This record gives sequence, structure tokens and C-alpha cells, in this order.
Amino acid sequence: MRKVLPVLTLLFVAATASAFDSEAWLARRAQMAREALELRAAYSNCVARLTAPAEDLAVPVEHFPDGAVKVLIRAKRAQFFLDTGHVWGEGVIVREFDPNGEVVSSLYAESCVVDRDRKCGWAEGAAKAVHGRTTVEGVGIYFSFSEEFVTISSNVVIRSEEMKLKGVKL
Repeated sequence: MRKVLPVLTLLFVAATASAFDSEAWLARRAQMAREALELRAAYSNCVARLTAPAEDLAVPVEHFPDGAVKVLIRAKRAQFFLDTGHVWGEGVIVREFDPNGEVVSSLYAESCVVDRDRKCGWAEGAAKAVHGRTTVEGVGIYFSFSEEFVTISSNVVIRSEEMKLKGVKL
């Protein structure tokens, strides 16, 4: 029995380790880094092209199959760029809902650009993302709703009531 447990443990570790494809993740991570750079450039492009932003705007970005809103953007000021599919906004709140209408995650940004097709964006200046009881905030944030991913460029603060770290000495 003593020799069976280490073998079973090794098989379990090998089976669970193969479930995560690190090469695929690194490739996807590299693609998201490129998206972040593209969106930073798109942000600058949108700001240069601003003409008459709408005030106090609320726009659904994505819907569930039954038509209920899945992602909603609210902004104090916003402008759509139909040629690129981007939405620029100031005083932005992006909320993602579950099928019951409960908020799953939120993003608060001083100013940002959202790519409606790719469901991702770049927040210029201070921003905060909240998912459950975890909050990340900082300056210069790339976010992807489809990948449930956030990258913060600087002044990073992370708060989580859900994270449990074993063996970490502070």
C-alpha cells in the first residue's frame, strides 16, 4: 500500500498537469499583449478624432441568447467610431451580468476605449476592476471580458477576500 500511494499521487499530478497547456496560454497571453498595444494606439486615435461626444450614455455591448444584457457600458461622455467598432468614453463603468441580471464583474475608468467586436479595452489613467470579492486597480489597464483577463501597467493594488495562499511568509 505504501508504494501504491506515491504512484497514484504521481499519476494524479501528471493527469492534472496535462490539463493546462502552458504553450497555448503563453501564445494567448502574447496575443493579448498585442491587443493591449493596439488598443492604446486606438485610444490615442479616438481622442484625436473626438467631435461631439454624447453625454450620460448607457450602451449594451453584449447580450445573452434570450436578449438580456450581458455587458453594459455607462459613460458620462462617450463617442462611437463606427468605422473601427471602438467606443471612447470618460467616467466609464463597464458591467458584466450573469443570466439572472446580477453583476459578475465591473470596470471603473477615468477614460477608456472599448473594442466592441473583440470585447476588450484599454483604460487610460486610473481604473479599477472588480470581480466577486477581488479588486485590482492601477493606471493603464487592458481588460478582456471574453478571456476574463486584466493587465495593469503601473501603480498596482490588488485586494482579495477570496484568495488563500499556503506557505507564504509576509
